[in-house]
Amino acid sequence: MAINGIFLRLSGNYLSFFIYLGVFVPFWAMWLKSKGLSSSEIGIIIAIPHLMKVFIAPVISQAADKAQQYWRPLFICASLSVIFSSLYFIASGFWQIFFITFAVNMFMPALMPLLETITLRQAIKHKLNYGPIRSFGSLSFILAAVFFGWVVKNNSVDFVIWATWGSLVVILITVFFLPRGSNRICENSQIEKESHFPLKKLLLNPQFVLFLLTVGFLQMSHGVYYSMGSIYWQDNAIDEDIIGLLWAIGVAAEILVFIFLGGFLTKITPRYIFAFIGLVGAIRWAVTAMTLSLPLLFFIQIFHGLTYGATHLGAINYLSSRIPDQYAGSAQSLYTALPLGLGMALSTYFGSVLYEKFAGGAYYAMSLLCILAILVSLKRQSIEKLS
Repeated sequence: MAINGIFLRLSGNYLSFFIYLGVFVPFWAMWLKSKGLSSSEIGIIIAIPHLMKVFIAPVISQAADKAQQYWRPLFICASLSVIFSSLYFIASGFWQIFFITFAVNMFMPALMPLLETITLRQAIKHKLNYGPIRSFGSLSFILAAVFFGWVVKNNSVDFVIWATWGSLVVILITVFFLPRGSNRICENSQIEKESHFPLKKLLLNPQFVLFLLTVGFLQMSHGVYYSMGSIYWQDNAIDEDIIGLLWAIGVAAEILVFIFLGGFLTKITPRYIFAFIGLVGAIRWAVTAMTLSLPLLFFIQIFHGLTYGATHLGAINYLSSRIPDQYAGSAQSLYTALPLGLGMALSTYFGSVLYEKFAGGAYYAMSLLCILAILVSLKRQSIEKLS
């Protein structure tokens, strides 16, 4: 009964967090466009959260590692994210939106690595499977993307800001009910001297750096899709509710990967998993660049289950099984800060610049990133356990 309670509390937080993402990711660029921002200005605003992850997530997570306390900083960051995001209601023009986005992302980037750290520690402690817990987030993303796609089509795009702020409030509520106290698996485990500087320890480990590069290229390949994907389809006369469905079908495939492939992926060497995902990604983005046929777009969106879902699940499996307990938060934060932060900031910004020049042709650059991931992952040196 207690374990079921832990499962529900962890799953509930992913549910709330991905309702927020189900609004923010597909429709935030549309709201920015409605405020008069250009494509390159939209790229800058969307890149800010990714760029801020580079600085915010590691600093907060390393402090949490030292204290072995993750709930308190998570709750504080969620509270401040809600407070600063309320300023969007009175924002107008690029610079006001820029500074509000900067303020929100002084705290927002720490939410996911802290939540993931709590989840991984609790999942191991209570012998729970991460995949089904995480699948609740993907399910809520689908429901939010489809529902708010219909809402935006039939109402003012200003509804997006109300939905994003409201979902942040829900995140704060679900964070309040997460497990508290120390999240170390073994309370008596000895902390090494180097663990006072876990970021340095991790970044000097060549296997961990290789892991970051590989997943970095794979995640960066989503840059055009995340920043300009909805606008590209909207510019080509695809209705907002259909756009929501396109996003939803990709995340539906992601859910199936989380539920059914988690155990299978743990049995395969990480570099071979990532190489295969790179091949799938190269095909996905090339087809997306070539066609606006709805049947083909719906089919190719299924590949999202691998390009994002399997990449993330492979990364989480690596972090949970091959990273010592005392580096857990810092390792998670570096995954958030570099592949998902710096990498995605660069990819979303330059992707938006490429979109201004080449429209859908910008997706070919994303295929190239997947090819780079294949080359890096198949280097002779394999991704092994951190020592």
